[in-house]
Amino acid sequence: MIVMKFGGTSVQDAAAIRRVIDIVRGRLPDRPLVVVSALARVTRLLVEIAGAQDPSEAMEALRARHCQVCRDLLHGPLLDETLARVEALCQSIEGLHDQPAVISVGELLSSTIVSAAFNQAGIPCRWADAREMVHVTGDRMSGRPDLDRIEADVRRVVGSSSELTVTQGFIASTEDGLPAVLGFEGSDYSAAIFGMSLGAERVEIWTDVDGIRTADPRYVPETCRIIRVSYDEAAEMARLGARVLHPMTIYPARTRQIPILVLNTANPSCPGSRVEQDSADGPKCVALLTDQDGREIGSRALAGEQAGMSLVSLIGRNLGDEERRVMEAVTGAAVSVAPLSLSAPVDAARAREMVTEIHNRIFL
Repeated sequence: MIVMKFGGTSVQDAAAIRRVIDIVRGRLPDRPLVVVSALARVTRLLVEIAGAQDPSEAMEALRARHCQVCRDLLHGPLLDETLARVEALCQSIEGLHDQPAVISVGELLSSTIVSAAFNQAGIPCRWADAREMVHVTGDRMSGRPDLDRIEADVRRVVGSSSELTVTQGFIASTEDGLPAVLGFEGSDYSAAIFGMSLGAERVEIWTDVDGIRTADPRYVPETCRIIRVSYDEAAEMARLGARVLHPMTIYPARTRQIPILVLNTANPSCPGSRVEQDSADGPKCVALLTDQDGREIGSRALAGEQAGMSLVSLIGRNLGDEERRVMEAVTGAAVSVAPLSLSAPVDAARAREMVTEIHNRIFL
């Protein structure tokens, strides 16, 4: 069995969902569990709905987008049934200001549509509610999973099924049955928890880039694909702002030595990147951590630094004097040394420029 998680851009519209169906069809002999995020940008829209005094315009946008995806993918009785489920989910949050309950609906909507699309495409598929499997304690916006209980319930709900199963990332429930979530971008975490619970052969994280890159492609023009990275390096990347994987994703996979593959839905022939126990020595990527990044991923790496500062880091195993000299020359700052990284606080206004220069000197 494998776990295949598809992020928001991978299910953002009908064309993207058709690509997902084609990819999964080729993995059916591996008995995949499919985990989906909300459609791209929907979670932010739901945050707006939860906080708005008059969310009518945002609610109409939510309805219209999901209904259009249904009409683009489905027909006949399956279309009517799915539209009715979409409408019921939308109605369930009208006038509701409980943020975890409202934002949970994004994954429920997307998974409802994706599971129907599999059935429409001739792949028998059942829908499973992650809230019946993923139980958390603590803050309902960043719940702490009860892994022992989750493992038993995942095996009960998913383990014996011969049909393709589609479920949700990100969402969970409390001991009292209240809706909860694992923190923003927590669908990767969900996928790893499902993989751990099922003893999966691998966990595949499908996104919109060709694997883990040597820097963030949003601000470094030419990056390289990292072929293999260790669990420890991947965790350090997440802590220091390289946001390919949710910071908590690594732990469940590492407990069972389950490889994580990061793959591109738009380019499925690319082998992507593999996260596992060991990797080669040397630099893997340059990461940038801003104040906002630190708040969103829960990293304390910038704690104590002055406002207006960012943290630039070079991450890899057994980094040497050459890498340290490059960091010092570009940043002009004292470099702190950790077992898997070299980091320097820099002026936030120049941080991206420095990341690009360090990257180009090290990797190009």
